[in-house]
Amino acid sequence: MKEDTYLMAWSNNYNKGFGSDNSEEAGLIYDLRQTYAQILDEVLKRIAECRVKGDFIEWFNALEHLQIEINQKLLPPEREEYEEELKKCVEILQKETAAFNKISKDNVEIFKVKCSLRNLEKWLKIKMEEHKLFGAKDIEDDGL
Repeated sequence: MKEDTYLMAWSNNYNKGFGSDNSEEAGLIYDLRQTYAQILDEVLKRIAECRVKGDFIEWFNALEHLQIEINQKLLPPEREEYEEELKKCVEILQKETAAFNKISKDNVEIFKVKCSLRNLEKWLKIKMEEHKLFGAKDIEDDGL
C-alpha cells in the first residue's frame, strides 16, 4: 500500500508535463531542474545577505559560486567577457585590499569595493536573465 502511494505521488508530482509516456527519465529531469533551481536560490540568497551585511569576502565567494553554477549556460564569448569583468573586479579588490578585508574605514575605498562587486553581480544576473534562468516560461508552456 505504501509503495502504491509513493508511486502515485511520484507520478502525479514529478512526472507531470514531461511527455506522454510519463517515463522515469522525465521525472529525473524534473528533479534535476528543481535541484538546480534550489541551488541557484540558495546562492542568490547568500549573495543578497553578504551584500546587505557588507561582507565583501563572502560576497565575492558567493559570486564565484554563482558563476560556477551558470557557467554551462554561458556561450564561449560570454565566458571570455566574464573573465574580463572578473579581472576588472579583482584589480579593484587588490588595489583596495584593506577595504575588501574590512580593515580600512575609508568611505571612498569601501565604495570602490562595493561598486566592483555590485558590477560583477549585475553582469552575472543580466546573463542569467538572458538565458532564462529566473524561470521564464516559453510561450508554448502558457496553456492559456
